[in-house]
Amino acid sequence: MSYMAFATLMQDPGADMAEAKDLAERKYGEQGSSRTGVSIALTGQGAGAITVTSMWDSTDDCFAGRAAIFGDTEVQAYIAANNQVGVQFGLSRVRNEVGNCEGAYAVAAVATATDHSDEAVAEVSQHIERIFLSQGINGARMVQMIAAGENTGSYVNLFYCDSVDSYFAASQAAWADSGFTSASQRIGASIVDRLISRML
Repeated sequence: MSYMAFATLMQDPGADMAEAKDLAERKYGEQGSSRTGVSIALTGQGAGAITVTSMWDSTDDCFAGRAAIFGDTEVQAYIAANNQVGVQFGLSRVRNEVGNCEGAYAVAAVATATDHSDEAVAEVSQHIERIFLSQGINGARMVQMIAAGENTGSYVNLFYCDSVDSYFAASQAAWADSGFTSASQRIGASIVDRLISRML
């Protein structure tokens, strides 16, 4: 089992984002994050905000790693120099991944469901792999928020792509597919939000 953490931040618009990405990847990697990503929100109330995502083997590893990172003098210097402020932090459990979860963009489809079984996750994931990946999506990761304020319990389907148009084409194809729509209805799935970010 693995966990994905989302740390959303605001900082000076002129901050060196290449430096931010390098710093995050190095420091989180040193503490055991198996994958660290940095993105800028392009849509939603938080447009312009930065999100650092990290992958951990356990929640204890995540919190211990974050404590060490924010106690690091190099990190503290970057935070002070760029007036960086934490906006929110959320923790999720990874339920499934298909394809290559890398790309120029990440589209987060936030959803609720009434069936949380492994069987439901597997069925939806099969449809995502069948429909979305054939439409140009590189990969998709399904996570369930386990400690994220009002979003706790919801799902986030993260679609990684090199063209946002390819995501919308894939989404249109999915909602026109009887297998996908019947599965969505059966598990009580409902999309409640959609956010687009540019990966650094």
